[in-house]
Amino acid sequence: MVRELRIGPEEWDGPVGDTEGPQIVVGGPGTGKSEFLVRRAVTLLEDGTIEPDELLLLTFSRRGAAALRSRLEEALGKTFPSVAATTFHGVSWRILEAHGADVLGWSQLPTLMTGPEQVALVRELLADESPDNWSPLHRGLLHTTTFAGEVADFLMRAAELQVSPDDIASSDLPGWKGLDGFATRYRQALEDQGRIDYGTLVQRATDVVATGAVDQYRYVLVDEYQDTTVAQAALLRGLVGSTENVTAAGDPYQSIFSFRGAHLANVHEFGDLFTTPVTRIVLTTSFRVPHQILDAAVALTAGQRFPGTAGPVIPASGPGLVQVERFDQETAEAEWIADEVLRLRLVEGIPLSAMGVFVRSKRRFLDELSRALERRRIDHDQPDSRLADHPAVRAVFDLVTAATGSPADRHRAVRRVLLGPLFGRSVGAVRALDRSLIASTSGWAGVLADEPGGGELAGLIDDPAWASEMPAAEGFWHLWTTLPQFGDLVADPGRHEERGAWASLAQVVSRFGERNPHASLASYVGLAETEEFEAQPLLEYRDRG
Repeated sequence: MVRELRIGPEEWDGPVGDTEGPQIVVGGPGTGKSEFLVRRAVTLLEDGTIEPDELLLLTFSRRGAAALRSRLEEALGKTFPSVAATTFHGVSWRILEAHGADVLGWSQLPTLMTGPEQVALVRELLADESPDNWSPLHRGLLHTTTFAGEVADFLMRAAELQVSPDDIASSDLPGWKGLDGFATRYRQALEDQGRIDYGTLVQRATDVVATGAVDQYRYVLVDEYQDTTVAQAALLRGLVGSTENVTAAGDPYQSIFSFRGAHLANVHEFGDLFTTPVTRIVLTTSFRVPHQILDAAVALTAGQRFPGTAGPVIPASGPGLVQVERFDQETAEAEWIADEVLRLRLVEGIPLSAMGVFVRSKRRFLDELSRALERRRIDHDQPDSRLADHPAVRAVFDLVTAATGSPADRHRAVRRVLLGPLFGRSVGAVRALDRSLIASTSGWAGVLADEPGGGELAGLIDDPAWASEMPAAEGFWHLWTTLPQFGDLVADPGRHEERGAWASLAQVVSRFGERNPHASLASYVGLAETEEFEAQPLLEYRDRG
């Protein structure tokens, strides 16, 4: 049974204060769903209904959790360190930290794998698979990284949808042949190695919650509920226990993470989780989105079914514009955006701080856009870059490739090392070495051994055990202490950026070694080269004047 309330901004006070039982808050863009949750949290804390550590704020991302906490503390005028504002994965980890030993019998917490680490483990396990166990479509792919990535993604989606190996086995899909047995072996490998992935993390936390061991939270508030998975909804149900005091806010129209397992029907099916009648609160009015943008969104989604939506939204006042441009090249797109930013500032008087650019991938487009903005002297945040993209770190990666890569990759890597910051050779000097290499029978190691300052590099190339066999941190230390050029650059007062990059790399490699004690430096480089989807694709422009 669901009781529905449709409320405008002037009608919030009563529903905000009615905190008991399961409630789902739905509304279109800009209707104040997050603000409703913050006001409810303020009500619970200010009237003494609960202690701060009895309130749990959940959302999809760490940035969202930090924003919720910040808004709550701003509204209260003070901080509440004991209020838990976190993600579903974050609360799952806390649960396992607190109860893994008592409930699951763990002697220590498993190591939480990153996405690339999971793909690497899957590829390692696939290499030992019998092709006969798999679909003929996939037998020739078992040794490829691409297929390992697909299988790792399948395992994650299965965990998020609570699909077990038995469920996979009972499916008549021919493409799933072999996945049931592999899923079982994968789970066993995780247990044997003391590791856990993000999907299993939520599953095991749900197992703990089901025992009744977690009874700390009297009220749970959830933002961005449209982006939750089936497994996360099950965890939420367990967390609220018999009190069923939970308020979730979401909008199916804004569900954009189905590729990460988000279950679009979670908002619509919210009431199915509870025995207590559910209150559905519909926020009718947008505070920031004018009718032109709302109309465009409605037209774009026409004919699509989004169960659980709020229905028509009363738009905010003021004008809006939706414009679509198509480009043949990224350069043309970047130039158009930069021109438009300049026009909006100079002609329409819009400050740069009020503009933002969303992109699909920061690595693929932002450098081009940044150059276009710089040519117009438009102040902007510089594109974020990964540590792996810093020239000083690339030099280390090239050294690893020079020792362990294929012949063609090794040749290119050695040339980059010689031309880079460590050696600083001229193009002409490297070409001369290329000619010597053609006449040599001992490869780069032999050519470099006769070069001034090249003996140590030759030794590293000739014996790659430091990169391929030693644990990653030991291999990096061996490289650092063997090649004198590192010391020369570190001693240069003008090389502070390189020093900082190498110090950061050393810390990252050390942490990688703690998580993967037997993994080599070459293994780390292979993982670091993997490009992950950018989950926060926002570039903001700031007006400093």
